[in-house]
Amino acid sequence: MDSVETGELGVEKANEGGYQLILLDYNLPGMNGSQVCRILKKEEKTRHVPIVFMSSKDEEKLQQITKEAGAEGYIGLPFEGKKFVEKIKEFIKAGR
Repeated sequence: MDSVETGELGVEKANEGGYQLILLDYNLPGMNGSQVCRILKKEEKTRHVPIVFMSSKDEEKLQQITKEAGAEGYIGLPFEGKKFVEKIKEFIKAGR
């Protein structure tokens, strides 16, 4: 598991490959999560990797952002640990 601080670094890291899932915060410094998602969904190395947004935005706004950016889903914050793990497993399984 890796993490980065900016959208630009996220794109760079994702292109290194080997990821089963990308958890993406919408509110990143620099390039926002929506921009990152759009770039990753266009690139050959990353278009197949499920992308899941995490944000404290209201659910309606988060649904809209997810759909427009091409992500597979979202997890609203705050979340419970066990439910979070279950949702992540579901997204990975669906992405196979």
